[in-house]
Amino acid sequence: MNPILKVNDISKHYHQPKQSFFDKAIVTKAVHKVSFELKEGEAFGLVGESGCGKSTTGQMLLQLIKQTSGTIFYKGEDVSKFSRQQMKAWRKQVQIVFQDPFSSLNPIKTIEWILEEPLIIHRIGNKQTRKQKILDTLADVGLDESYLTHYPHELSGGQRQRIAIASAIILDPEFIVIDEGVSALDVSVQAQILNLLKSIQQKYRLTYLFISHDLNIVQYFCDRIAIMYFGEIVELGTASEIGNDPKHPYTQALFSAIPSLEDDREIIVLSGDVPSHANPPSGCAFHTRCKFAEARCRTEKPKLNSIGEHRTVSCHLYEKEEGRNAIRRTV
Repeated sequence: MNPILKVNDISKHYHQPKQSFFDKAIVTKAVHKVSFELKEGEAFGLVGESGCGKSTTGQMLLQLIKQTSGTIFYKGEDVSKFSRQQMKAWRKQVQIVFQDPFSSLNPIKTIEWILEEPLIIHRIGNKQTRKQKILDTLADVGLDESYLTHYPHELSGGQRQRIAIASAIILDPEFIVIDEGVSALDVSVQAQILNLLKSIQQKYRLTYLFISHDLNIVQYFCDRIAIMYFGEIVELGTASEIGNDPKHPYTQALFSAIPSLEDDREIIVLSGDVPSHANPPSGCAFHTRCKFAEARCRTEKPKLNSIGEHRTVSCHLYEKEEGRNAIRRTV
């Protein structure tokens, strides 16, 4: 099956202006040479600490921000080469659900206006058919006609997120980026929204990029997971593979932090802080916090190596067959 989305070495670098003529140019590498594919109909999770570049990656996929380098192919077409007309047509196919619906929904407009606006922009239907489309979409997210005259501030957090989801699906897209879409909600409401997203995915045959820092949620919701650290993917595989047997030391640390009733489990506490993007360390970016770091890790950057049919990891310990058992699962 051909991928619906293919990302090749995309990067986003920010150049900070010099304070004086003698200062060195500072380049902040928010995302650096990230590559992956999304299969049609799957939920692909992007996980990592705050500041790792996962939201920037999601926004680049939708061209909300432009990549510094690399290519993004949607159904085999390079989206960066789309004309203005092609880009507008493509916008119907790709959507995003943000973390905070209170800031992403227009606070001075009614729910009916918010949901009708994209239909008007894309010249879909007339007033009567648009109204029916709005009602059908509201029903899909578990709301009724009474919400049409409400404003976002009159709704609860869960209700606002349902409106944000309705706004994303009303154009019948194929691909949706969900950027921390449930992290601002209560736990009980999170479960409701996750189940709603799953049912909508089946009904609309959607492909999701699910961005989160919560591994429990990602394991439950996603088919495959990519772990990001310092703007790069360090491990990629199916949710079950990574959940049952995390390989990269950073992935192991993330999973060890998940609350558990097991008493004999080792909790991995990472020492030090995440390095500065403006002054990155040489070699492997994780070596400053990794208890397995060797001299080679400080000077040579590891590649994303295949360690199975659907599994890749960026760590020197897995570059040779005899080294794959050098690091034991400790969670």
